[in-house]
Amino acid sequence: MKETKIIKLDGLMPSEFTPEESVSWIFAQHGLMMGRMITGSKSGYREIYPDHVVIFNANIVTESLGKCWYGDVDLTIDSDKLKDIAKTLKETLYVLCEKDGRFDNEKKPIEFYKEKAFAKFNEKGNFYLTI
Repeated sequence: MKETKIIKLDGLMPSEFTPEESVSWIFAQHGLMMGRMITGSKSGYREIYPDHVVIFNANIVTESLGKCWYGDVDLTIDSDKLKDIAKTLKETLYVLCEKDGRFDNEKKPIEFYKEKAFAKFNEKGNFYLTI
């Protein structure tokens, strides 16, 4: 396995989305900072980790909160974190690709997100890949 180098960035990325602080704190406690970027090169990351399921610029929504997180997610590495977050929030996390959670899609009905979800993590700790 190749060594991964972590680069810490200060500040927030600009966004049309403003998360609820308490929810973003729950994600942060699990190592998923808002606007997280796991690599500077998407193709390079995929080359290093060809068997990983990665969603760059993912959006996460729930039924009660709507959009509550965005950033890069490597489901191969981050699944346990997302399961724990779903348990903490006591509701299902719907993981969407970028276009399904942005660009005029931020205020869609929950059924839209359920249908478009790339992956789902429910409050019982179950994980479903929906592709």
